[in-house]
Amino acid sequence: MAEAARVRGKLPAFIILLLVAATTLYPLSFVFTNAFRTKTEYLKGPYGWPAEWSLNNFVLLIENYDLFRAFGNSAMVIGTALVIVLAASTLAAYAIVKLDLPFKQVFSGTFLSVMLVPSQVLIIPVYLLLSLLRVVDTLPGVILVYAATNMPFAVFFMSTVMRSVPNELLEAARIDGAGPLRTLVSVVAPVLRTSILTLAVLIFLAMWNELIFGLILLPSEMNSLLTPRMASIGGRFVTNQPLLMAGLLLTSLPPILVLTFLSKYLVSGIAAGMGK
Repeated sequence: MAEAARVRGKLPAFIILLLVAATTLYPLSFVFTNAFRTKTEYLKGPYGWPAEWSLNNFVLLIENYDLFRAFGNSAMVIGTALVIVLAASTLAAYAIVKLDLPFKQVFSGTFLSVMLVPSQVLIIPVYLLLSLLRVVDTLPGVILVYAATNMPFAVFFMSTVMRSVPNELLEAARIDGAGPLRTLVSVVAPVLRTSILTLAVLIFLAMWNELIFGLILLPSEMNSLLTPRMASIGGRFVTNQPLLMAGLLLTSLPPILVLTFLSKYLVSGIAAGMGK
């Protein structure tokens, strides 16, 4: 009886969670099924399973939108910027939290205040700065922008979890003769491995879904990233909805794969950060 009562008590929460999951799974299934339809079949009825699964939309994307080049550009830009952000934010958080440095509270407050500035406000100053450096429409320029715009949150996140590292570990490493950098690499980084991986997932999702800087700073088709490239399909007068769905599916596939395989680290890392 007690077991049955406990199950009945959890039933409302289960139903609510099921409905929330349906709001996510239904749009995804709609995009997935229509990505394999023809334009004629879609106009007859956009709902249900395709009568004949077709890869023509993906072939059109590859032939007309230079899909592989855009994916390669995105992989290089996001991968490089992600490494920069993780390394720099870990170093900055370690210095702010664990080292006795002058004005470290000023640096911490500066990173926190920059987080409050909307990215849209930075479009014109960033464009003028990159024009002055002559790196507009270049991948290195966008790498710098992606790294800089995601750095404040990364430093804030790493500073929060860095406080959970016991000072006794650092003191023991110092007694063994390890310097600050060796202590960070050999002691602190292994302890914060889950949190660093969580930050990597969050920053990757932010960079992958970023659209404004990718469109403005990379106007040429040769240097365009995948997300802005696929966004260009949905023009004002587009009539080929299955082609648009195929582009949306390809754009959403990398984040889905990342969340599928790394979701447990994401949940545990966020829970660890909230618990400090």
